[in-house]
Amino acid sequence: MTEGLDPIVLELIHSKVTSIVEEMRVVLFHSGYSTVLRESEDGSAGLLDSRLRTVAVSKKLPLHFGSFSAIAEHLPRYYRPDELGEGDVILFNHPYAGNVTHPSDTVILMPVFVDGALVAYTATLAHKPDLGGPRGLAVARDLWEEGLVIPPLKYYMRGEVNREVEWLIAANSRIPVETLGDLRGQVAACRVGAQRMQDLCARFGVQTVTGGCEELRHRVAGRLREVLQALPDGTHEAEGILDHDGINFDRLLRVHVLVTKKGSEILFDFSGSDEQARGRVNVVPGLIKNCCYFALMAMTDANLPFNHGFVDVVQTRFREGTIVCPRPGAAVSDYVPLAYLTSDVVLKALGEFCPEKAVGSAGGGGAIRILGTAPASGKPWMLMELLDTALGATSSRDGVSLIHGTLGVGQFRPGPIEIHETEFPLRIVRFDVRPDSGGPGKFRGGLGCTREYEVLEQAMVPVRGKGDLRSKMPPWGVFGGRPATVGGISVNGVEVPARTREAQIMPGDVVRIDMNAGGGYGDPLDRDPELVLGDVVDGYVTLRGARDDYGVVINSENLSVDYEATESLRKQKRAQSIYSGGIK
Repeated sequence: MTEGLDPIVLELIHSKVTSIVEEMRVVLFHSGYSTVLRESEDGSAGLLDSRLRTVAVSKKLPLHFGSFSAIAEHLPRYYRPDELGEGDVILFNHPYAGNVTHPSDTVILMPVFVDGALVAYTATLAHKPDLGGPRGLAVARDLWEEGLVIPPLKYYMRGEVNREVEWLIAANSRIPVETLGDLRGQVAACRVGAQRMQDLCARFGVQTVTGGCEELRHRVAGRLREVLQALPDGTHEAEGILDHDGINFDRLLRVHVLVTKKGSEILFDFSGSDEQARGRVNVVPGLIKNCCYFALMAMTDANLPFNHGFVDVVQTRFREGTIVCPRPGAAVSDYVPLAYLTSDVVLKALGEFCPEKAVGSAGGGGAIRILGTAPASGKPWMLMELLDTALGATSSRDGVSLIHGTLGVGQFRPGPIEIHETEFPLRIVRFDVRPDSGGPGKFRGGLGCTREYEVLEQAMVPVRGKGDLRSKMPPWGVFGGRPATVGGISVNGVEVPARTREAQIMPGDVVRIDMNAGGGYGDPLDRDPELVLGDVVDGYVTLRGARDDYGVVINSENLSVDYEATESLRKQKRAQSIYSGGIK
């Protein structure tokens, strides 16, 4: 405990910084203009100390735990603390200058002053549906082909907006009203956070508040070291594969992690990963580190808040020029498949240290964009929404269905159908689970979703790849659990070929999106037949799936388990499994 800091006051400070971030989130989403921000909630908020170390972020979005952790490495090259004043607002989206995702995500950073002294920063990150670049971001070969790249610059100066910056951004967006509206919403959220932080300092004093934030960081780091100490020492590795990078369709891309744990220290070594891609699937190291923070929290103490204590404890190693540490200028606009795959790979390696917490691979992230131009006005329109995949199964329960992978579990979601049908020329005619998609196991993987759009005007849908680039190595199961089924895109019932970059849509066409599911845990022949029956009744598993995947025979007339036939079938399947070398 920091000397002289009352434990009750420390708890009040902890509660308050958490509530500040949550209030900022509410303002951010309620102020959003684009559907991807206000409905799918693709954004986050954070509070940083005067040295740009994370004090608090929302735990509802693991993808953005470390969104602001790389700012301290880059901002001093652009602005010293003494060059910032009250009312200044910094804007940037440069993935190699403090942002950790891609150019479509803009970061707003606001310094907070009390009696003329810099005491903290408030920050928001939010996705922009369009900041220029190719319509589908499908052919970008470097950073500059991906759209407008903004280094840290002053968007507001002494409380006044820099109109030239807004003119520049508006000129580089197909939907400038939504883009600028979202940016101003980010600023509004930061202003609310700054005011609340100033109120907190007025209540307890700057020294007490800053000392409390420092103590919270030390406590998280200390707790992490305690739980690491309890894990067995050793080295474990894991890897995963993406289908291609969108340019070279014949080159598989491998991410590899070697995890070494000794005492209270842990190192995640990614230097064995493949060379960087020509296409847009690379990921910058800051986001890969975030995958490690999330996985370590999930495997050790999920009740921990996220702050800079994780950065203090977690060690990482990279080799420049790989897909997880690309050289500056490499394209990163489609970072999602590799980021989500990396989180699964890290969880798989950590599961070797504590098998009781091992988990099947999740279905990854996913989204759809439908782009068109209104025939009468000539105005471009763009629907973007985040879609649901699923989580893998664990040692004690089935994976969660219809949820946005590992990194978006608590926040990302599809937008309301009524909103989309009101604002865009389309109808959503189906939203359902995908039967038999979850990886079979003693505990079943979660199910992915199916969503269908009837498009009423000519449009285009960018295509990233089958199963969000996971078709060559589908979301895996563990300890005998089977892999999940991957998704895809079809138009009028015809599957779009995996190497297609853009699907052209005519009025009346129906676009169907099937999303990935999660991997299973344990031998599916050990699953309780009554649980299989329940899945059949709920529409999660078909009668054929029950028989083929689980060896459970169900009477189709009265929907009851035929236990004698089930026992016989399972005995036969186990014998076949032994003969063929076992279930992999």
